Amino acid sequence: MKILINSFRHILFFLVMASISFSSSAQVAIEEIIVTGLKRESSLIDAPVAVTVFTAKQLEQSGVSKPEDYLSLVSNVGFVKSNKEGDFYVNMRGQATIRYAESAVAVVVDGVQLAVQQEFNSDYFDIEQIEVLKGPQGAFYGRNATAGAIIINTKDPGDEWTGNLLASYGNWDASKVQGGIGGPINDKVGIYASASMTDSDGAYTNRYTGEKVMRWQSNAARLKVRYEDEDTTASLIFTGSKGKGGGIAFSSQIIGTTVGGYFISSADTNDVYNIPYVSELPGFNTQDKFSGSFRLVRDLNNLTFESVTSYSWIKEDSGGKGIPFGDFSNPDNDFDFWEFAFGDTTQRWRNQNRAFTQELRLSSNNDSKVSWQVGGYFQKATKKNLRIGGLYTGGQLSQSILASPIGSTNPSIAVNSDKFGVENYSPFGNVQLAVSDTIDISVALRYETEKRDVETTTPAGPDTVNGLPTYNQCVLNTGRNPAECKDDITFKQLQPKITASFKFPNDKGSVYVSYGKGFKAGGYNSIGIRQFVVATAIAVGADPNQVFLQDSYNKETSNAYELGFKSRLMDDRISLNGAIFKTDVKDAQQFEFIPLAQVQAVSRIDKQKIEGFELDINFQATDSINLFGAYGYTDAKITSLLSAPTFVGNKVPYIAKYNVTAGYQLNLPISSDIDFVHRLEYKGTGRVWYDASNLAGSSRNPIDLIDARIGLSGENWDLTLWGRNLTNEKYASEAVPLFAAINIPHKAPDRSYGIEARYKF
Repeated sequence: MKILINSFRHILFFLVMASISFSSSAQVAIEEIIVTGLKRESSLIDAPVAVTVFTAKQLEQSGVSKPEDYLSLVSNVGFVKSNKEGDFYVNMRGQATIRYAESAVAVVVDGVQLAVQQEFNSDYFDIEQIEVLKGPQGAFYGRNATAGAIIINTKDPGDEWTGNLLASYGNWDASKVQGGIGGPINDKVGIYASASMTDSDGAYTNRYTGEKVMRWQSNAARLKVRYEDEDTTASLIFTGSKGKGGGIAFSSQIIGTTVGGYFISSADTNDVYNIPYVSELPGFNTQDKFSGSFRLVRDLNNLTFESVTSYSWIKEDSGGKGIPFGDFSNPDNDFDFWEFAFGDTTQRWRNQNRAFTQELRLSSNNDSKVSWQVGGYFQKATKKNLRIGGLYTGGQLSQSILASPIGSTNPSIAVNSDKFGVENYSPFGNVQLAVSDTIDISVALRYETEKRDVETTTPAGPDTVNGLPTYNQCVLNTGRNPAECKDDITFKQLQPKITASFKFPNDKGSVYVSYGKGFKAGGYNSIGIRQFVVATAIAVGADPNQVFLQDSYNKETSNAYELGFKSRLMDDRISLNGAIFKTDVKDAQQFEFIPLAQVQAVSRIDKQKIEGFELDINFQATDSINLFGAYGYTDAKITSLLSAPTFVGNKVPYIAKYNVTAGYQLNLPISSDIDFVHRLEYKGTGRVWYDASNLAGSSRNPIDLIDARIGLSGENWDLTLWGRNLTNEKYASEAVPLFAAINIPHKAPDRSYGIEARYKF
């Protein structure tokens, strides 16, 4: 690997030298980009925020088809891709997004903020521009923008009818067909329709059953209708998708067991690739998603009024074996002690989300020294979570969403059904003052009120498996009647952001300093779940004092400080940007997985301290060669954890110590109408810890990945060979350490490659 990386550096050095020698023959400059992330249009170099922008052309050149394809190119941004397609979590500048809590990063698509993070991980097609803003953006976007925001704009209908078609095929029998077409209906109305179909066996095969454990098939479509006249623009957008594939594709490391003939001598995240998939019960995952939105923008002379209304709906089902995710009867597996103590189990999940949002904004025009915006945001959402743990009795996994008694397929050993409600009200405003031609000051405020409620909806009826009167943990552990198993709480927070910026003469750069408050509402786990987990710990001989989980968790707040700069050098051929930042986090939400109790929930870390810096560079060397690179460093530490004082000083889970990317894009004419195209990307990620205790074996070593694309391009067509993880790096994309003797890692995909054709008309 070191030889390969050094070779890569030599290639970059050669290209730099070559580009300098070629540059005298042509004056080239980096493309000017307009960003909208601060809810007003401004040039990238003047926007007083750390932001990385991907244009439609850049997205095509890098072959972006999923969020990880572009997020991996942004400094101090990480992500966790887990055991099914809906499990995708974005981390930014040391603040993590975790399961069952709200995202640390707001995602806005065509002006609509996504209500739940499960909407984010989907096929990307006909994307016009993506902006990744780092640092707290709650004053502008409200809920879930504590660490940053991702702004995605899809393709609008144009003045002429246009379209495109893309087809791709690769290893794992992976195919993709995407396309779109649109144009004007009349002089005021346009329409654009696009669709995507993907199908893949995935990277790995169960050696016993032949199951493609990471298979996935998805169909998605988007319809956009746009109206525009002199003073009004309106867009109506419908998006839907259906997907199905594998799920519950974790591996298990239980010291002293044997999995597929491989003896587990230690619980080590970096040893995941030696463990085969050996379950006799295929996992499954199905997802149905729908969203609709209406956006109205009206020019009122010196003011602009905007209304954004949206509705979204998601249903996800998944299931498979429980830990240790293996076939107990196969002689190549040895789970004797585990089977004696805990049994051979299954798990079944159903998650449903519905959300309605409404945002109103009134903005001044940008042609004066003082510009302002006021508005309000409302969201009402419902989340329903069902979890059923069962005993494996052979045959297929029961598809029932009701408790199964003794004598049935997969008799239920645990049933948890909850309904969570969210109501969010948040008035906001911001003002920008041009103190002089070079100095700007902006102040943004949002006062957020979020009501959370929970209701235990576990159905009545006896637990015949465990010999209990009911499965309802609220009734069993709190003494309440079923009708009383509900709670609610309201969280409130003022979120200011103050920024001052100084522009260099001749529009060659800027320096800015900012302070921002971050906020994520607290919420509920299942009522009575703490008592249930404590009882389970006692039953298996574990220390109940090590159970930190509570029935509810506090709001998460942060104070973030940033000093950054942006610059243009060498006649606008080089863009060099950087920032240093410091963030103090209180009550950081943290994921807890207790498989013995069939529980996934949210706990907290009392205080975290985060410090770091980042640099990114873009060099348009010649008309044909563009070089790019970025480096981000984050030092995120636990500074207070009252429930476990020995954890103080440990690294914050899920946060990489650093990430680095470097590469080039070559578009070299070889004839009057054909270009030779080549792109190379190196992406490195530092050590990541996956638990607050920093247990031995619970960290992942640094990884180095190389992606490449090579092909030919004409005026309206492209033919490209592509490859990802070309060096076939073996690593885990996530791990869930439980105790010193148990770890549950998840394999990242190995090398993939294929061919892609694109046609535009």
